[in-house]
Amino acid sequence: MDAKRPGAGAPLAATLAVTLTAGAGCADTRLPPNPVPPPEVRTPMPGWFDANARWDPRSGDSKVYIEGKIVFETNKAVIRPESEKVLQQLLTFLQERPDVTRLRVEGHTDSRASDDHNQELSARRSLAVCDWLVDRGVDHLRLVAAGYGEGKPIAPNELADGRAENRRTEFHVMEVNGRPFGPPGALNGGMVLTVLSAEERERLRNPPKVEIAKVDFKKEGNIIKEERYKPKPRQDNVIPLVEKSSAPSKEAPSDDAKKKKSKDKDTDEED
Repeated sequence: MDAKRPGAGAPLAATLAVTLTAGAGCADTRLPPNPVPPPEVRTPMPGWFDANARWDPRSGDSKVYIEGKIVFETNKAVIRPESEKVLQQLLTFLQERPDVTRLRVEGHTDSRASDDHNQELSARRSLAVCDWLVDRGVDHLRLVAAGYGEGKPIAPNELADGRAENRRTEFHVMEVNGRPFGPPGALNGGMVLTVLSAEERERLRNPPKVEIAKVDFKKEGNIIKEERYKPKPRQDNVIPLVEKSSAPSKEAPSDDAKKKKSKDKDTDEED
């Protein structure tokens, strides 16, 4: 068994993903409403199936079989160019089968790296496939992106060939003409990511700028005069400035001097 690398990757934000554990009876697996096509555009169930995208609803098998494989960059959710043929076949299948109102895109990995990292990586890869389809006109409400990591192997992980088989993307029909199809607990144990429309993804990449309206007060007649605020000087601990005089200071006369001056005045009056 391959050793797992601890700490490889971290779960996505709870606002973008929800993990449905196996056997969790309280898990809400309901999906957003998807409009059912009107009867005039529905196609009857054919008795034969295209070899490039086969799906037999009579067998009860929900898997859509397409020859080839979707390949990604190592440890990334980037689709490689050689996957174009498979993606085009899947796109044609959805265009020709409007009765398939919900398709689940499943991502699976081998056992290398940690469980959390593998589940997140597989979910992001399945979302990349859904985004590719949405960019080419498929309604995002028809698609469910689910990642199961290493939880559903189809070959032994001890061998290189087995690991290559386990690294895969599967397609399963979930609704036919708005009615559930396939096993009811198919999402249990998987990480489901929200498939956005092309417009919603564009808004996330380039959020609109919020502009604040400017008001011309002069134009409206409400003229506001700008008055600069000048703080007054503080009066605390202010010592008044006393001007110095150049003239000699006169001392106040004493009581004896006052009496002498009064006596001299009386003498003068008598004379």
